[in-house]
Amino acid sequence: MSYCPHCFKTLHFWNVKAECPHCGTNIPNYDWENMLERDAKKAEEAWRGFRTFTKNFKSALFGNKLRIIRFIFTFVPLIVLVLPVASYIFNLPFLSEETRKVTLLDFTLNNLLNINWGSIINLVKLDELGISFAFIFIALLLLYLAVVFGVLNFICILACASSLKATINCVLCAASALCFILSPVLYSIAVNNLSSAELGIFTGNVHFGIIVGVILFTFNFILNFITNKSMKKERTKTL
Repeated sequence: MSYCPHCFKTLHFWNVKAECPHCGTNIPNYDWENMLERDAKKAEEAWRGFRTFTKNFKSALFGNKLRIIRFIFTFVPLIVLVLPVASYIFNLPFLSEETRKVTLLDFTLNNLLNINWGSIINLVKLDELGISFAFIFIALLLLYLAVVFGVLNFICILACASSLKATINCVLCAASALCFILSPVLYSIAVNNLSSAELGIFTGNVHFGIIVGVILFTFNFILNFITNKSMKKERTKTL
């Protein structure tokens, strides 16, 4: 059931003509000038919104040299995936291993997918050494979290570009840097505890991949912080 836009009387399904049977108004062409004007305004607003979106997006990513460097360095910290972050040696009766350097990529492909989680739980449950093994696994988890935050940083740079904001990017980069700072601390504590145990069953060291991770994510934080301040001024000018 519909109504005539002019006289507002009810139109039935058998009223198939273009003219209203009550007032004779041509319904399809009723108020067509105002309709065209409204459509033109909507199209203008949509085009203005699209132009603003593309302008802000381009400015946020490539507006100046600093922002270009910021965009490039969004990917650079992921190099820590292939850099050695730690090394370890197991010293067990009838079982001794050479020093193994660990990279996150190698560990993920060769170890993480084949981990016996039951054995890990048993290690963590050990009375005296369980906390030390828990610290090692937490240290490893922090490194993975840092990489996840780094990937999210790239996604958020694209998602927030049109709104000229980078606050969430500062938070993510700071979180990644903090994870890279805390991880070696926990690992070193665990190694000291295990190597000082009577059997000396586990020894290890932190490698330069950790330092690279801290430097790169801290540098990314600084870039995002500076960029966020400049984009805030840019947003103020457009209001």
